[in-house]
Amino acid sequence: AAAGIPIVLTFGEIKAGGEDIWIQNLKQLGPIAREHNVLLTIKQHGGNTATGKDCLRIVEHVNDPGVKMTYDAGNVLDYNNDDPIPDIQLCWKEVRAFCIKDHRNTPKDQDCGPGFGEIDHYKLLTPVMNTGLTMPLAFENISEPLVPRPTDPAQIDKLARRSREYIESVIAGLRTTL
Repeated sequence: AAAGIPIVLTFGEIKAGGEDIWIQNLKQLGPIAREHNVLLTIKQHGGNTATGKDCLRIVEHVNDPGVKMTYDAGNVLDYNNDDPIPDIQLCWKEVRAFCIKDHRNTPKDQDCGPGFGEIDHYKLLTPVMNTGLTMPLAFENISEPLVPRPTDPAQIDKLARRSREYIESVIAGLRTTL
């Protein structure tokens, strides 16, 4: 709170099980976070937070308005090879932010910038478009698939601009249809 950071992101164990300690800790931390106008969010990261459904189960057990979700579709596809589109349908009401990236399994299993992978961001963002909430969209990966990551700042800026413009196009399109 002192740093002006409104959302703190965390995730569970990268192996299955162990939800009880996360639920216990988040039940203690939720009221503290709310007292300081900070929101705690959990996101998909394999194991006990592999999917939105898994994160939803934890958020529902915690049952505190100071604990919600950041949705990471790339990790849902990456860690468990689950389709994030049906997954977000189960948990979108608890989503308050997104880690925007994409993922592809073919021709190589790798994360990449939005629009370069297999995730349909139109379908991904549709459920939350009419919530009335302002949600941060953090770009976790902006890289092109298959090619080495750039080291030249101008090329990195180009990828960042392309990622931002892609998501802006998706959102503008959804605003006209919803």
